[in-house]
Amino acid sequence: MKVGDLVRVKSILDQVHIGILVDISQKKEIFSEKYAVVSNVTYLHVLCDGKIQVLDMEDCVVEVISESR
Repeated sequence: MKVGDLVRVKSILDQVHIGILVDISQKKEIFSEKYAVVSNVTYLHVLCDGKIQVLDMEDCVVEVISESR
């Protein structure tokens, strides 16, 4: 999976987004301030119906429909 691919993303809320993957970003988030636990989160930015949907990769299932060249 890479930027430019046509993807189908199904979230845990049974919402389906079909569109072009425009960005993949990784971000460090604090999981627990008390114990200083940091987790890495991967976000997918998908262009669907003229809007960019930002989806957490851990909370969805991604299927590549068509790969870009």
